[in-house]
Amino acid sequence: MPMQVNIRTQVNSKSIRREQHNGREHIVIPSYTMPFDVVMNGGLYPKDQIVANYKKLEGTLAPLGHPTVNGAFVSAFSPEGINLGHIGAWNRNTKLVGNRVYTEKWIDVEVAQNTDGGRRVIERVEQLEKGEGEPVHTSVAVFLEREPAVNADGYEWTAKIHGIDHDAILLDEPGAATPEQGVGLMVNADQAKPLHVNAGALVGESFRERENRIQAAAKTRFAPGAEDYVWVADFTDTQVVLVRNGGVAEVYGYAIEGGKIVFDDVGSPVVRQESWVATVVNSVKRIFNHQARPDNTLEGNMPLTAEEKAELTTDISKAVAANVAEQLKPLTAKVEGLETNQKSLSDALTANAKAEEAEKKKAVAAAHGDIVANALHGEPLDAMFKALGTAAPITNGQVADSGKPRFDDVPE
Repeated sequence: MPMQVNIRTQVNSKSIRREQHNGREHIVIPSYTMPFDVVMNGGLYPKDQIVANYKKLEGTLAPLGHPTVNGAFVSAFSPEGINLGHIGAWNRNTKLVGNRVYTEKWIDVEVAQNTDGGRRVIERVEQLEKGEGEPVHTSVAVFLEREPAVNADGYEWTAKIHGIDHDAILLDEPGAATPEQGVGLMVNADQAKPLHVNAGALVGESFRERENRIQAAAKTRFAPGAEDYVWVADFTDTQVVLVRNGGVAEVYGYAIEGGKIVFDDVGSPVVRQESWVATVVNSVKRIFNHQARPDNTLEGNMPLTAEEKAELTTDISKAVAANVAEQLKPLTAKVEGLETNQKSLSDALTANAKAEEAEKKKAVAAAHGDIVANALHGEPLDAMFKALGTAAPITNGQVADSGKPRFDDVPE
């Protein structure tokens, strides 16, 4: 016979927001529920059952608490359920995200303000918006049958889901409580245990089993509070990178003592998603400066401070500049030699040209005077110089004696 099981989860207070819908102000409370293949209160909730039924949550009511009549759970859509718990809230935008069901409670503020329960919810949300108050929880009511499990490891029955009635808002229920009420059951999804699907199939501890054990131990050691969280970013046989509240990532050593994971007392900060960069940079730095850092092969022990990064940049720049200068020395010497030869050749050509020009001007001056010679340069000078061999020079306005008989010397 189907029974109601209420699967409870805590809301991330920072995700609560306000929206306008249909021209009215609404408070939106996002939440996750119904994780796949987990064991809660001795029962396995298979992925295929959740995937086949999660859409039934869309459009259901979100009452304040699970309505009951004479100690027995009743549908939130029944007259009693509406009168007891309706505060103007319902579930929207239901979908699968990762290995869980995501949904949002949309609370009509105007309707909620007209009920005692609605005003309590609004007051709690306003406290959370200020960073105060106790957390809000949600609890989805699932109708299911508990089918006995045969030769199962870690659970006694399997859930066969028939329907989803509502997803309630909880303000007062204790976080770890799982009391039986009426014909139903309260279970806490925040404390759900993953199914060990590899049990009996692999020899020794599988990677996933080790990860789950480390995660559980880390939760107990580093995140005992309701608002705390911790997750395993990576691990080896002796070390684990843990990310905690605020996004702080640290590497811890760990050992298995008496079947339990035991962490070192102190961890070291790590650069998430940059460890391979740190490795390469440190390798380059050691090439240029062997005293810069000691050799280290552990990723988690190689973060660079701002000062080290600035020093590294300077070292690399200097090393590159020195290397380039050394490689350019032979070429620089050859260029300087060419420049010297070019200057010598240019000086020689200039001297020869000046000497030749002086000789030409001297010859022209002898024939035509200094004024004419000094006024001529380049091609005019060359032309005048060439003409000296075919025309008699002019001296003081008179034609110089060429040695030939003159017309006035002809005998009478």
